[in-house]
Amino acid sequence: MWTWSKRKQNGLDNTEFQTELFADVCAAREDWIRAERMFQEAVETDQIDYAIFVLEAAERNYQIQLKKAKQSGLHRLRLPADEAGAIEGIFLSRGRKAE
Repeated sequence: MWTWSKRKQNGLDNTEFQTELFADVCAAREDWIRAERMFQEAVETDQIDYAIFVLEAAERNYQIQLKKAKQSGLHRLRLPADEAGAIEGIFLSRGRKAE
């Protein structure tokens, strides 16, 4: 569980931490949706097995990120007003496309 001291050690203030955490949740959700599509499109037995593995891992990661956000008291409506731009910047710096 993230605490204020761990955030401070990483050089993040509370707003930056919450924005990063929100981006992590969004990225995990995106990965889960992609894995679900991969499973739906799998045809051969090996593809299906691999898609199940990826889907379970993505789903578990999403659950972990949601739990971390809940433990930190993150609420989407309490993010800073410019969070959309901040989130997009985080996604772009990670090589991802913002939703």
